[in-house]
Amino acid sequence: MGSFQLRFIAELSLLGPTMKNSKLIVAAAVAVSAMLGSGAAPAADLPMKAMPYAAPVPVFNWTGCYVGLHAGAGAMNASYGSSSSRGTGNGGLAGGQVGCNYQDGNWVFGLEGEGYWSGLKSTDAYSSGTGGGYSSENYTAKNKSDFSIAARAGIAFDRTLVYGKAGWVWGKFDFSEGHFYNSNCEYANGGSCSYGYTASDTLNGLLLGVGIEHAITNNWTVKLEYNYLKYGSKEVAKTYCNTNYDQAGTVCAAYGTDTYHADKQIFKIGANYLFNMTAPPLVAKY
Repeated sequence: MGSFQLRFIAELSLLGPTMKNSKLIVAAAVAVSAMLGSGAAPAADLPMKAMPYAAPVPVFNWTGCYVGLHAGAGAMNASYGSSSSRGTGNGGLAGGQVGCNYQDGNWVFGLEGEGYWSGLKSTDAYSSGTGGGYSSENYTAKNKSDFSIAARAGIAFDRTLVYGKAGWVWGKFDFSEGHFYNSNCEYANGGSCSYGYTASDTLNGLLLGVGIEHAITNNWTVKLEYNYLKYGSKEVAKTYCNTNYDQAGTVCAAYGTDTYHADKQIFKIGANYLFNMTAPPLVAKY
């Protein structure tokens, strides 16, 4: 019997005559011993619960090549040769793209080529006089198609990529310039006439853009992109046509060259299918 039990019994005997029943004293001592002897194991010996398993957080990997489609709309400004006119207009576009990405950490680098049909058109018009002295002029530029190649660089936030791009663009353009006089036309012996100039060629220039792309699955992505395209000036061969030259009908002939240029701002939405070329997704480290 330990010292604590002996002290407990001694103190119990001091409680008075009613508590001096030896059997009661012995029973109390046994109960105390049992409690002390069968106490729980030290806390240090208790088994600890395992920490819950935290699975690695997957991070989307943009490395791979892709193909896709896009559509959009924009605005265009164009000059018309030696004329001081500069028309404005808008239109739609639709086409496709192909490219490849490489991801290094959060940085994504890539190369992309695009081709698309364009319906962008700019116009400018003037008129003067009334009745017998009326004349008018109209100018039109049509962008028929574009092809571009550009480098992309951006920062990936898991499945969202914010990027910029810069490259070169080639665009097919048709230019026309028309004049009408209802009298006093020098080409129709003072009568009415209409004449004009046409020119067609490919202009090329700088492409700048910014965009955001989001992966909705491991292979499919969607994007929104803005492009600014500035086509440099180019000397283009012109054709001249007069519909009333000396009352002999329409006469057309080459008419030297003139300088044309244009610029556009377009917005595009698109979707890509990414052929992911990596093994399992990257794992975020914390």
